[in-house]
Amino acid sequence: MALNWPNRLTVARIIMAPVVMILLQIGEPGARLGAFVVFVVAALTDMVDGYLARKYGWISNLGKFLDPLADKLLVCLAWIGLADLGLMPQWTVYVVVGRELLISGLRSIAAYAGVLILPSGIGKWKAAVQMFTVSYYMLLSLLRMDSIPKVASLTGEVTMWIALVLTLISAFHYFWRNRNVLQRLGM
Repeated sequence: MALNWPNRLTVARIIMAPVVMILLQIGEPGARLGAFVVFVVAALTDMVDGYLARKYGWISNLGKFLDPLADKLLVCLAWIGLADLGLMPQWTVYVVVGRELLISGLRSIAAYAGVLILPSGIGKWKAAVQMFTVSYYMLLSLLRMDSIPKVASLTGEVTMWIALVLTLISAFHYFWRNRNVLQRLGM
């Protein structure tokens, strides 16, 4: 089966996700800059693949499955990398990754039952804010830790908290919105 352009971009985003984490793990300023550039390019592919899919009718079940998975992988690996650098508290990784694993599990169980659970509007907002937050923290990582202005640090914390709140709200929303699927499956 040949992949359409939106799905090719999604696969590229999946490939870029571990590259971001590896570059963050290197920890050197040049590698962190590379991680930022790769992350931004990957985040932009998310907008482009959605646009192409809608404009040309290239929406596919594979794309409906892979696109949110690619977003989750990109954000989770970047978030883990930033926490490893000490830029984000470690506990936030548990919130972000835990939510993504729960929702992916829910989607997998539903798919097994023949039900496709699509991303919600709040889930899309969550992903956008998470991507902005990660991008912002990557920019902060390019500065020396002792020279980050207080306002920049505070802005980062505010966006991180907004991302975390949306992460939790969207998780509850997914389970509430799909409670009939869970009941049907005896959960």
